[in-house]
Amino acid sequence: MAATKIQKRYLLAIEQGNYDIIPGKFYVRAFIKQYAEAVGLNPEQLFEEFRKDVPSMYNDEVSDTLSNIKPQRELPKPASKVLELLPTILIIGGILVVIAIIYVIVQAVNHDSGQKNNQTAPQQSESKYEVSKDSSLAKDQKKKEKSSSEDQESTSTKDDSSKDESSKDDEAVSLKATNTEGSTTTYEVSGAEDMELTISATQASWFRVRDESGNVLKMGELKDGDSFKTDITKLSQVDIRLGNATGIDIKVNDEKLKYELDPKNTMTQNIVIVNKGKEKSS
Repeated sequence: MAATKIQKRYLLAIEQGNYDIIPGKFYVRAFIKQYAEAVGLNPEQLFEEFRKDVPSMYNDEVSDTLSNIKPQRELPKPASKVLELLPTILIIGGILVVIAIIYVIVQAVNHDSGQKNNQTAPQQSESKYEVSKDSSLAKDQKKKEKSSSEDQESTSTKDDSSKDESSKDDEAVSLKATNTEGSTTTYEVSGAEDMELTISATQASWFRVRDESGNVLKMGELKDGDSFKTDITKLSQVDIRLGNATGIDIKVNDEKLKYELDPKNTMTQNIVIVNKGKEKSS
């Protein structure tokens, strides 16, 4: 939204192909063009490819020229702004008077209740002091019992943690670049049976994720701090399109992808991840 200056509901309508809620076919084409340029796509190519879906501009050009014709006559201005604002001033004055009356009543009620509380305060303080003594003794006993149980549990947790770390080392993932053509880089990932893809945003950026068959798994804008996760264990290949690679981090499990192309020089990139599964990299 910040990059295109287009309202969120219109962006969602463009992604869903719901052009009826956008005011005029001219704005449909204008919004699509701004959206495409923001994410690094060719707007003219999109219009040609989706000619049947995107509305034409003829009717909107006529309406646009009519809207630019200025009326020759202007409505007369009100004679006095004070007379126009007089009802509003009277309403605000009445509200302020009601608020002042309520404030005086509340202050009087609080004053009476404060005097009653001062009379009963000494008796309540003595009872609280006795209860606090008993509760402090009970807390000391519980702390001693917890310390002895925690010492016993610490030895067992150390053994369990060492086992968990060794199992994680066996599932270490290898993610390396194998080929680069233009703005497209192919990476191979291997070393684990379960693969989870995580795309995180440090800056607002458009992205799209597709499987090996071309089916779109997710498409849209990631804001700063947002992330998208999906299980790619059963997928042989994942294609990722990034509009602003400088603001996107990509991970497979805990392994972070290192861009072969510098995002500062090539902001719009295609990332192809080939899933090799449990195969060990050489």
